[in-house]
Formats: sequence, C-alpha cells, structure tokens
Amino acid sequence: MPYISTAPSVIETVAESISYHRGATGSRYYSEYGTDRLTVGQFTAAAGATVEVRAIVQYGKERPSRNGRTVYGEPEYRVIQFGASVTCHGYGCADSTHEEPLAAAVPLDSEKYAEELAEGAEPAVQKAREWAQAHAEKCRAQAYK
Repeated sequence: MPYISTAPSVIETVAESISYHRGATGSRYYSEYGTDRLTVGQFTAAAGATVEVRAIVQYGKERPSRNGRTVYGEPEYRVIQFGASVTCHGYGCADSTHEEPLAAAVPLDSEKYAEELAEGAEPAVQKAREWAQAHAEKCRAQAYK
C-alpha cells in the first residue's frame, strides 16, 4: 500500500505546544512570553516551489481591565493568541508571504484542556491554507536548488 502524506492536524500540533508550555511552568528557564511557529501544511507550486503554512501560537501576560481601564492592583494572568502565516519558498516569487493577524487573547490559566484551546487556531489556519492553495496554483516560482 503506498504512503500518502497528509498535513499534520492543527489541533494536535497546537495542543502539543500548549501542553509543553503549561508543563514547563516553574522550570529553570521558563518564560511567560514566547511565540511558536508550527508547520501545519505544505503545498507544491506549479513550477515546483514549496508554499508552507504555519500556525502562530503567542504566549504572554495581560492585566485585568474593567470598563476599558487597566486594573493595576490585581495580578497579571497568562494569555494565548493564535494566528497563521504563509511563506512561498520559491526563487522569483513576487508575493511570497501572507499573514493572518493574531486573534483576541484567551486566558491560558483556564480549566480548558489543551485540545479545547487549540481549536481557536483553526479559523486563522484555514484562511491561510486557502490563500496558500490559491497561491500555489498560480505561482510560477522555481524551487531552490
């Protein structure tokens, strides 16, 4: 039976990143801030170049706010944001990048499982995949050698 390569699951890939980030809490080199760029798809352009789709997972902290004003007396809480980017790795490509902006921040300290949080990355990745597929169909860039 021949092997057919498929794109990695967005939810599984992002959930693994979230689980790793949560598990590293309190370790020696842990940082509350960081960005993971996870490859979740690749397309081959018409002339052989590769168009790569990445999910962007950004970790950070936010202060609580009430009535549109930041409350400085309360502690910050950890948040996570999702986005996506596309890069064409072809020689001579005129429009080689596309980026879906980061979505609104979601609390990372909630009781939700990593898989539930990871579902927030799907809309941005889906839009990026659509752009990547359309770009791959029309791009005539040559593959790097």
